[in-house]
Amino acid sequence: MINRDGRVRMVWAVMSVIILFFLNGCVSTSGTAMQTHQKGMSSITEEEYFTTKKPVDKAYIGCAWSKQFGPIEDPLADEIEIKKEKSLSGIQQDFAYNLGVGLGGQSIAGPQAEIGASGGSVEKAKLSGLEIISPVSIADIAFESNLSYVTEALRLANFKISDEKSNKAGLNVGAGTVIGSATATAEVGTQARRGTEGEGLVVAYKLHTIDQKSYTKQESGNRPLELEKTVDFPKAGLFAKASLRLIEPGAGKSLPRNVIWSCPKANAKSRDTVAAWVIELKSTDPRRKTMTIAFPAWPTVEDCQNYSGVIFSRIDPATDKIIRQKIGIVLIDAEVSDDMKPRKWDARISLVDESFNIKPVSPKEMAMGSN
Repeated sequence: MINRDGRVRMVWAVMSVIILFFLNGCVSTSGTAMQTHQKGMSSITEEEYFTTKKPVDKAYIGCAWSKQFGPIEDPLADEIEIKKEKSLSGIQQDFAYNLGVGLGGQSIAGPQAEIGASGGSVEKAKLSGLEIISPVSIADIAFESNLSYVTEALRLANFKISDEKSNKAGLNVGAGTVIGSATATAEVGTQARRGTEGEGLVVAYKLHTIDQKSYTKQESGNRPLELEKTVDFPKAGLFAKASLRLIEPGAGKSLPRNVIWSCPKANAKSRDTVAAWVIELKSTDPRRKTMTIAFPAWPTVEDCQNYSGVIFSRIDPATDKIIRQKIGIVLIDAEVSDDMKPRKWDARISLVDESFNIKPVSPKEMAMGSN
């Protein structure tokens, strides 16, 4: 018979075996369970991102997306403040690294690249320098109905695309190279550069679009905008006032530094502008700054009598909705006399309050045209 001490020792031995089995089966990154998890997560990652068709080093945050052409830049769009963060996701790092190599990427991480290329996600992250680029506030993106917009980009900071032979050693990896088999080799050549080269490689984009089911809009309609008279939008807590301003640098007659010109042409010729029609927008919300929109009065600029843009946007944390206001101003007839006095003035102003949620767009949805 086994005494009490023997039974205790036997119980501890069995428990030790069970604990070791549990640890080896669940913690090991080479186990079947972890491999299955990684494969599953990789497929999810691939369904979230649109891969680039050509190597670029540009995030295109806030740009509308075309099925045929990819990101489309709008020269009239306002600049969006962006942030860069290092990815700590091993799945995301592997995904981006594989895409970079598939595009013909070449590491510029240095001699340590040979060691890193044969390791796992941590080594690959050091090799590739994966960055997540996104807007500081997603509410700054000028979402419009039925369009998808770039909201995130994955960038390999230490990658480059090179189509040249040069006198230097580097990590020789190409589109046909098996992941993990790359080796550091020295390539010596005397030919001049035969192509373009860019350091840093954007490999994938994430897209969002307006959820039409959540979209609401309130319009004020076109209202007359008279000179030196205030137009009140009580529901929006906004006031607008138009006036004619003379511009004489050094004489105390100038426009505010943060003035928004009605079109790019007006902005380009602003130094030559002597007089401007100015519309000031003030809010009852003390957190919002006064905005000033200017139209050239003299000399006039063709095709510069309209302005439309978002003047305020924020995210409501209670509903996750983007709340924003859009203003529209049209100068129907505006003219100054020879002595810089208002001769003609007929203008309209409108305000639109919008709220909506956004939803991610997957490559499958884009292909099906369901967004």
